[in-house]
Amino acid sequence: MAHNLAPYLALGEPSEALRKLVAHGRGVSAVDYLAALAKAPRYAASLAEIFDAYDAILTPATSGVAPKGLGSTGDPVFCTLWTLTGLPALSLPLFAGEGGLPLGAQLVGPAGRDGRLMRTATALLATLAETQRHSPRKRGRR
Repeated sequence: MAHNLAPYLALGEPSEALRKLVAHGRGVSAVDYLAALAKAPRYAASLAEIFDAYDAILTPATSGVAPKGLGSTGDPVFCTLWTLTGLPALSLPLFAGEGGLPLGAQLVGPAGRDGRLMRTATALLATLAETQRHSPRKRGRR
């Protein structure tokens, strides 16, 4: 990330969070970075049994609610593993937290099966919507 974003940092005024992230990245040696890249396919392959039994893995998308405003998209810590391994992942605003701001959940799918992950997300959202329509608490408020 530090290497890829360096030209863009010079063009504008990046946020403090981005500057810190890039500075941290510059501190990682090429040897350590290449070692992590070499391990990524093995890690992704180790999840194959899970994806044989389940459509997706559900994880937190972030450590908290979405930040207010457009200054940041939040901390990417919960996304970086999936980016490293090349596994498709998507975030869904399934919950609401402090101030009504969205609190996301992340679905992760098997490599090369992006369409399957999208269908799983669609089915999850439809199931949750149906459950809410039939919730006794919701009917009591009408």
